[in-house]
Amino acid sequence: MFARNRCQNVARFDLSQPPFDLLTLTEASALSASADIAFFGGDQEILPASSAVDCLYLVMKGLVREMAGEDVVGVYREHESFDCRALAVGKTVHSFVAHEETLLCLFPRKEVLALTEKNPAFGAYFFETVADKFGQLSQKRDRREWQSLFAAKISDAGFRPPLFAEATATIADAARLMKENRRRSIFIRNGEETGIFTTGDFCEIVANAVPNGTPLKERAQFSLLSCEKDEQLFNALLLMTRRNVHRVVVMERGVPVGVLAQADLLAYFSNHSLSIARQIEAAANIDELAGAMRNLESLVQSLSMQGMKMPQLSRLVQALSTQLMARLWQMAASPPVFAGSALLALGSEGRGEQILKTDQDNALILAEGLDAKEVERSADSFTEYMLGLGYPSCPGGVMLNQELWRHTVQGWGRLLREWAAQSGGSALMNLSIFLDAETIVGPASWLAACRGALRAGLRDDDAWFSRMALPIEQFQAKRADGGFWRQLLNREENARFDIKKAGIFPVVHGVRVLALENHIEATNTFDRLEALVSKNVLERRLADDVAESLAFLMRLRLEAGLDALRGKKAVSNEVDTAKLSTLDKDLLQDALSVVKRFKQLIKRRYRLDRF
Repeated sequence: MFARNRCQNVARFDLSQPPFDLLTLTEASALSASADIAFFGGDQEILPASSAVDCLYLVMKGLVREMAGEDVVGVYREHESFDCRALAVGKTVHSFVAHEETLLCLFPRKEVLALTEKNPAFGAYFFETVADKFGQLSQKRDRREWQSLFAAKISDAGFRPPLFAEATATIADAARLMKENRRRSIFIRNGEETGIFTTGDFCEIVANAVPNGTPLKERAQFSLLSCEKDEQLFNALLLMTRRNVHRVVVMERGVPVGVLAQADLLAYFSNHSLSIARQIEAAANIDELAGAMRNLESLVQSLSMQGMKMPQLSRLVQALSTQLMARLWQMAASPPVFAGSALLALGSEGRGEQILKTDQDNALILAEGLDAKEVERSADSFTEYMLGLGYPSCPGGVMLNQELWRHTVQGWGRLLREWAAQSGGSALMNLSIFLDAETIVGPASWLAACRGALRAGLRDDDAWFSRMALPIEQFQAKRADGGFWRQLLNREENARFDIKKAGIFPVVHGVRVLALENHIEATNTFDRLEALVSKNVLERRLADDVAESLAFLMRLRLEAGLDALRGKKAVSNEVDTAKLSTLDKDLLQDALSVVKRFKQLIKRRYRLDRF
């Protein structure tokens, strides 16, 4: 038996964790006044499976394990609550056991449900679907994004160092200087005066037939609109808007240090992506591309902190990474090889779901008749450049410096049909990787032709698709089925598990096989899910839950990766569950439950129990 006492002291309860953080102070005080306290000894059952639930539990001290039969499926520590799901329906599915001596606060079901009617956000925690709960989380993060915009300084936006010309230089001199340095403006020195000359001035020069030999001091603007670099970026926006200008001079203690163009400012307010794209386009060498890559990494960290949704963030990163790799291939390849090739991104990069630099997955489609040695040298250079930019080698060798991943359209057609004709092993794995291919630069029609050859060689039988789907059962994660929860029971500080194996891969591969079977051309997993719904292959609710769960798992992996980068460690797929917040652990449990449901659907559809 357990001891149970009514407690009126609100100060004894920490209601700062979900879902109680959604309550107003008045609501929290009223709920606390209705609470009881209960004590349970070690291994004492708190709630049997399938029992009625008459209260919501908050752990004040101790440790509680949630059990599905003999499996641990959840762990609750101090300041964490359970069982929100059961409270909504009045009956628990799993059992809850005190793992050690545990003190619980018990909030009556009647009082909690009354608050769910008064407070919609609090009610959503109990009644909404998995997809809706993840949506609530993203809305909270979106508010932080707007707050950050108005705190930014002009120096945060970044600007190129100033480029000067003498006042006695000519218009022709300025044109050459701006073209060589890829600048849209330069500063003009005229004694102690400083002026500015921009590409916009050329319109008036051409319209009025001003001679090219005209000194710049006659055409430059010496009344400068300026802001100090430490001013708020929003002030620059206001100045441009009020004066109807497209750029302002950035000053540091009265000395010009750069120009902030309207496009730069708007790019920052749209999360820097346009400025990075322009930086990539203007890059003249590898060092400048490396600078763009560093800015891209900073962008990812910023947008992650601001709460940008994973599908949108991954697509943005894909767009910028594609531009960067296209520029890199142009630098690495000889002119004949560049003109006679299509560079492909494969795997997660091709799907648009790789946010941090995890590995290289790329390939080439080649025109007929290219010099093999020249192709090899170009491919080797590209791979070395990628390594220099921080992209690790692919452990499986899926890189264009490997001869296996360089072929003509006809060569790829033969190889893809050969892979499809095999029953397993590396052939089907390679085929899966190629199914996610996207063209980075080069004729997109070549990849379409390769896909056509693949479709022509696919086996149209259930057994083949079953073997194709089988890796979701074989690619199991250590601790994916509750082992990491058991680690938490020992209060381990380093309770790590592979989130790719536990959740991301089963979803990505299961959706990929369904898309292949149903002739869906999309490569992105979120797009494939939408297409599967439109073809009535998946129910809308399950597809939404799978999409939101995948996005959440991707976010956890991204945050773990960013944490590793800050600690100057290698990025991996492992997440330390001991560091997760109460809300993230709750959502992780929801996400893994959705993954389990989806895996069961794939197992039934392709009869994986036969293997």
